[in-house]
Amino acid sequence: MLLNVFFLIAGIFLLIKGSDIFIDAGSVIAKIFKINEILLGLTFVSFGTSLPELLIGINSATSGSAGIAIGNIIGTNIFNMAVILGAIAIIKPVKFLRGTVKKDIYMSILTAIILFVLLIDTYATDATVNMISRTDGIIMLLLFGVFMYYTLYTVIEEINQKKEKRKNNKLNNIDNTSKENIEKVVKEEEKEEEFKITLKDIDRITKNFFLMILGLAMIFFGSEFVVDSAKDIALALNFSEAFIAIVVIAVGTSLPEISTSIVAFKKGKGNIAIGNLIGSNMFNTLFVLGAAATISPIVLPMDDLLIDSIVFILVALVIGISTRSKFELSRKEGILLLAIYLGYLIYVINRL
Repeated sequence: MLLNVFFLIAGIFLLIKGSDIFIDAGSVIAKIFKINEILLGLTFVSFGTSLPELLIGINSATSGSAGIAIGNIIGTNIFNMAVILGAIAIIKPVKFLRGTVKKDIYMSILTAIILFVLLIDTYATDATVNMISRTDGIIMLLLFGVFMYYTLYTVIEEINQKKEKRKNNKLNNIDNTSKENIEKVVKEEEKEEEFKITLKDIDRITKNFFLMILGLAMIFFGSEFVVDSAKDIALALNFSEAFIAIVVIAVGTSLPEISTSIVAFKKGKGNIAIGNLIGSNMFNTLFVLGAAATISPIVLPMDDLLIDSIVFILVALVIGISTRSKFELSRKEGILLLAIYLGYLIYVINRL
């Protein structure tokens, strides 16, 4: 038993440290290739912070531990929105961008509802078990692809508009808009976007490429340790796999999101932190669960996780309704989110 606890803690450590190494190394390579910071955050950072959930989900699904796969995803999503976002709002009211409310939060609510619908086969059809089939998984991956396309398209449009605005401002500041001056501004813009790689950059790319592989290896072995030890602990204590996943693994795999959010808020980039938390939920549900189900259909003979998915919808709705008109999450709403999580945690413990 003690050995399993050790391997669980060691696995979570490997997941967190591995994702940190992967993100840091990838960020260095991305900066060398001059990839925009916002695009980097939306794609690479979001993917990196969700890697632990991805490998745990795939590992759990292929080893027949459906409770761990679903419990970890739902538990992580609820923890991200209710605890992390709630605690941040209590410390300081969180202001949302209009686009975040209209796109990310509404999509988060829709994602929570989709997950609930996928878990009610025995209620909605003649099925004898609740199952997320390969078809369900492929549909979730397609939805994730649509969301990412829309998100990236919107961001790239915004980046291009800012570049054009900056260029026009430079032209407007020139007293004599002669052909020579215009050409000078255009050349300056082209020089800013010029791409050069030095021998030193090649060394850094090589070093960080191997660090990325090391990070992935740590995450892979960490997920193996977590899933195997969680199964053994659940069996030894007569707990459900879902309980271990929701109470222990979900909090552990949320640590990358916690650290990313703290750093972002310290640097005054609150919207990046908010986007990472909410975007991570959609990544977890649509991509992680979709990939896991596509590889191996997930059979859920238990009904307990239906309540968990309802709580996920409730938390998403509280955030959506609270920010719909004022685009802000107040301290009172932060307290409400933490209260919901506390009540949910008491329920999870009592249903053992």
